[in-house]
Amino acid sequence: MADGWEMVLSENWESPLYWVFDKDDNKWKKKDFRGSQEIRMNEPIVNLSYYEADAFCKWAKKRLPSEAEWEKAASWDSNSSSKTIYPWGNTPMTNEHANLLDSYIWHPAEAGCYPKGKSHYGCYQMLGDVWEWTSSEYVLYPGFQSRFEEYTDKWAINQKVLRGGSFATPKEQIRSSYRNYFKPYERILFSGFRCAADA
Repeated sequence: MADGWEMVLSENWESPLYWVFDKDDNKWKKKDFRGSQEIRMNEPIVNLSYYEADAFCKWAKKRLPSEAEWEKAASWDSNSSSKTIYPWGNTPMTNEHANLLDSYIWHPAEAGCYPKGKSHYGCYQMLGDVWEWTSSEYVLYPGFQSRFEEYTDKWAINQKVLRGGSFATPKEQIRSSYRNYFKPYERILFSGFRCAADA
């Protein structure tokens, strides 16, 4: 995207936020709550803007899911033709379902963990680990009545939707319909993404 490329050039982005090339070890490392760590190839990447997530998906010949696609993959049970609270169903959340604040891990878990949290579509880790960028613009749901118009209305412009929570989200807040939103250039501490492709 042209505005994303302008941001890369103006801010001198060469890597995800908090990534550093260690010349002594000749390796990329990242700084997180654990300190300076080697990049773990099976761990979701974090601290990315929407532009970076979108660019990677295009490079991989895929795309970011829309908010509706993401929510369907996270909560639709075609066997019962119903929406569930969590990807695995309506049974209460435990630390065996997702990596959330209550897990006290303080970083994303490797991809493929938490088989008990798998969605009805077979998607792993739809909740927890990283907030996932979607391709959708943040808009208020039809009929939504804010109790704080000055606050809510001013944020409903030029923002992209993120879904799924992160390893810093309390389990009391999480559900498949939980939304977040940020400007596309913001490199949010707990933001990542998943690729989507047409069937």
